[in-house]
Amino acid sequence: MIGRAPGKLILVGEHVVRYGAWALAFAVDRGTVVELERVDGPTHAAADPDDPLLREAVRAALPPTGWRVTVQSTLPIGRGMGSSASLAVALVRAQAAADGRVDDREAEYEAAMVLERVFHGRPSGLDVCVAQRGGLLQFRMGAPPTVVQLAPGPWQVVVIDTGVIGSTAALVASVADRAAGLSVPLDALARLADEAIVHHRDPAALGEVLSAAQVHLDALGVGHPAVDDAIAVARSAGALGAKLSGAGGGGVVLALVPTGGAEPVLAAAFRRGLSAFVTQPTEAS
Repeated sequence: MIGRAPGKLILVGEHVVRYGAWALAFAVDRGTVVELERVDGPTHAAADPDDPLLREAVRAALPPTGWRVTVQSTLPIGRGMGSSASLAVALVRAQAAADGRVDDREAEYEAAMVLERVFHGRPSGLDVCVAQRGGLLQFRMGAPPTVVQLAPGPWQVVVIDTGVIGSTAALVASVADRAAGLSVPLDALARLADEAIVHHRDPAALGEVLSAAQVHLDALGVGHPAVDDAIAVARSAGALGAKLSGAGGGGVVLALVPTGGAEPVLAAAFRRGLSAFVTQPTEAS
């Protein structure tokens, strides 16, 4: 019984999506595979039995007995690429396969959100929607959320891993606690998310929006010296724009390049001793 789901990158809109702004994000060609195997005895996760959040998510998704859960992921964990939402959707899909049913999109979303709350408390739903739907999409938080699928433009992204793990819950809470004094960068980020949607097929214009967004993310206090370094590496190698993805405090940097133009940025990252790879939006499901 197998379930699969991709990870994600946020082009523009992290943090402000929680205050009613649009976000622009896409599903990457890396993700999570969950396999369920029937066993005698208690349900347990074989991937990492010492991970309490994984154990809690498994308990929330499955009966207390009868299943062995194996998790395989090609996503860097805790780096802003939606690894928990990818796991949540994959686990829900594996459970549906085990039960011999096919959930509709709304039921799958609600079930995955229950698991995503184990990891992040009050998630926006963006990561889960991207993991469900694939492709490039604009998202607005709500019950239900508003989602518009978009056609990607002629661009790719070089993902540069800073190696620094940021805490999504802590960073989101920090911004929320200070939101009253952060109206300028929050308003600017909301406007830039709108601009990114308008220019999502124009690599040069989109790259400028990404770099502008990073300035305001720094003003929110979610930047990190390792992020600054990775951005400088990418821009010096010709990236059209670069910024963090996700809550911040480290994680990955996404560097926008024209389709076929990733090699100089990859090479520059490798020379600096940084892990990096190329991705682009998956097909919408």
